[in-house]
Amino acid sequence: MKSNNTHFVHQTVKTVLITSVALALLLPPSLAAADPTSVSSNTSVTQVSAQAPTTTTTSEADPTKVKFTQEQAVAKLRELFPSLKDATVNNVQLGSNQSYPVPTNQMIWNIQWQIQEGNMGHGFSSEIDAINGDIINTYISYPRENNESYYPPKVSQPQALEIAKAFVAKAASSVKSSDLQLNENAGYNYFSNALFGPVQYGYYFSVMKNGIPSGSDNINIIVDGNGNVTQFSKFSQGLEYPSAQPKITLEQAQKQFAEQFDVGLFYTPIYKNGKPNNWIVGWRPIDQSLYPIDALTGKRIDLEGKESVSTAVVYSDLTKTKDVFQARSSTTELSAKEAEQLVKKVAYIPADRKLISQSLRNDYQDTDRKIWQLNWGGNGNERFMGAGFPEQSSAEIDAKTGEILQYQAQTYGVTQDKKEEPAPAGGKKLSETEAKTKALSIINSLYPQASQKLKLVEYGANSSVTSDGSGYRYQFIRVHQGIPVSDSTISVSLDLYGRLISYMGNRIKGIDEITLSPDATISKKEALETYKPKYQTKLRYTQVGGYNAYNSYAAPKVKLIYDTTIAEFNGLSQVLDAATGKWVAVYDYLGQQDAQISATDIKGHAAEQPLSELVKYHVITPDADGKVNPDQEISVGDWLTYLAKASNPNFSNYYNNNERKTVAGVKPENSYYDAVTYAADRKWINKDESLQIDSKLTREQLAVQLANFLKYNKLTAYLDKDVTVSQFSDSSSINNKGAVALVVKLGLLKDDNGKFNPQQTVTKALAASVIMKLVELQGKTDQIIGQ
Repeated sequence: MKSNNTHFVHQTVKTVLITSVALALLLPPSLAAADPTSVSSNTSVTQVSAQAPTTTTTSEADPTKVKFTQEQAVAKLRELFPSLKDATVNNVQLGSNQSYPVPTNQMIWNIQWQIQEGNMGHGFSSEIDAINGDIINTYISYPRENNESYYPPKVSQPQALEIAKAFVAKAASSVKSSDLQLNENAGYNYFSNALFGPVQYGYYFSVMKNGIPSGSDNINIIVDGNGNVTQFSKFSQGLEYPSAQPKITLEQAQKQFAEQFDVGLFYTPIYKNGKPNNWIVGWRPIDQSLYPIDALTGKRIDLEGKESVSTAVVYSDLTKTKDVFQARSSTTELSAKEAEQLVKKVAYIPADRKLISQSLRNDYQDTDRKIWQLNWGGNGNERFMGAGFPEQSSAEIDAKTGEILQYQAQTYGVTQDKKEEPAPAGGKKLSETEAKTKALSIINSLYPQASQKLKLVEYGANSSVTSDGSGYRYQFIRVHQGIPVSDSTISVSLDLYGRLISYMGNRIKGIDEITLSPDATISKKEALETYKPKYQTKLRYTQVGGYNAYNSYAAPKVKLIYDTTIAEFNGLSQVLDAATGKWVAVYDYLGQQDAQISATDIKGHAAEQPLSELVKYHVITPDADGKVNPDQEISVGDWLTYLAKASNPNFSNYYNNNERKTVAGVKPENSYYDAVTYAADRKWINKDESLQIDSKLTREQLAVQLANFLKYNKLTAYLDKDVTVSQFSDSSSINNKGAVALVVKLGLLKDDNGKFNPQQTVTKALAASVIMKLVELQGKTDQIIGQ
């Protein structure tokens, strides 16, 4: 293995469109573009606060500037959203402090709605521009209390798109229809619809500026299967757009990208249900080689808009320092007070803060680990950053080993007008060399076997200084057998005096157990030739800044850039296996994996239509070759997983923080555990009876599972002697006659030449057909299907 294959950092991005805001993700010290219309690098960033502000505001709402009145705003919303016809307006205010960060545009009407249905009340919120009358945001959501029929939907996807376009014209009249550019990749079903429940079509439009697509201004809209708009959001920060006349040509930009494109070799986790469950050695694009080019200067830039360093990223060995982390040997868990003392030894906690909350819980990233969650706050007089977000510090500490897993001096990030922390008594500002020495000492003291398992990622001269000059930042990457590990970085941030103000990272279990050889069968040259045709270069506007990281804030601005992106959307979640040369889907995460991959082996199959629907809704996922294997037999665990995904694409996230105990005989480490737990919680199965989770599912077992799923258990006892089953020539071999009678009467299963074949195993094709019959059965049963 040549060392130059590991000289670059490339991490994995879990790209998710969330209504209207495009997240800017940091790859220190430069930044990788993450506009929802174009994600060209795959970077998992641990430095950005979960609730990081994008901007602050000094503007205030001025009633004298209102051109679109409160009455007009309410009337417009009632007209465009018929479901608000009988809604009560609870509150209207000009300006908004209900979100964080506080919007820069305060000339908006914030309207609170209430709909009362019997004893149940539903609240909605809307925002409308008080100057031009454009709807900024409305989201209408009803709990699934009514047992309705949703499938087949009344409107098709093309019809819903026309409805969406017509709605935009009315809702945001300041935007010309000719300036809307539909992002096809973020279209139908992007919002993780459940197969059981309302059909929804999600559309994402970029707003063209000066005839060029914008990554800063966009519109999101959701239309349900009945043709009703249930969500609308128009996102714009009102930033100034530079000239649309590039100083370099597209051909010049393409040439630069082609010359500088590069790939590196990484151990890459393959995710299932949002968790790593396998590893490959894969070739991945190098982030720096995908950085955008400023079309007005011809220089590569980061997402702060600064010229990107041209030197190669280098991994440096860590020297083992005197103070290294030592795990506690005690078998008893730390107390909260002991955990706090460990943090105080190494981290800077502002003097005006004291411990205000403590909780012992399971770790989100490793549910087998118990951690202390500690929060420090002021005495009630501290500054609030908007929407009730106070200035706080937080930490997570392993309750058994005493390892500090993360620390942030500013839990909710910093703002543009952040206050300066007082200098320590007798302290002096550190030089870059001194700060680096301090950072290396800290990482040794915090990370187990840091000198053996981590490398320092170095980006060139002056790269460790934060963008606002308020401190220093360092990134470390986990390595295994000399190869960097994707999704496994650690960041350390210091202030100018060398005080630790941020320590964060991605922690993946099982890295030390990887036995996969780091050698690559596919050469780097072959990998480059395979990747290059997948990329295309385009001219567009993008937003840089608008977030904070490493305890520093980068103000938002718009740049005209040439960007290189994956031409095929599904390529964003695939990596080239260095052993086989095949594309491997990295994610099966919240239904995002293979969002656009079509099944290659179901055309002409008797169950083609139901299988296609399950693939479209991510209930069944094609393999790397696009194969579904429709006639493959499924297990009991497979069936429960299908039901869980059809009911809630995000079901596995429900149990990340729960104490994981054996359920229905299935242990937490089993890959089916989350699906089994989800099923048990909804009483689809009995949690106290042991499931043969890996055994092949038979038709009779499927009948029993369906009866439980539909909550018709008692009815099956009544149907035990029903003539439906006695008519089968093999009725004597059927034990659960009531369940079989039920599913046959409902049309979920049928006979085969007068036989039911109770012991015949169930295939994916049959499972898909049954699930789609359940979908069509919605609104016709006494209980809501899928709950």
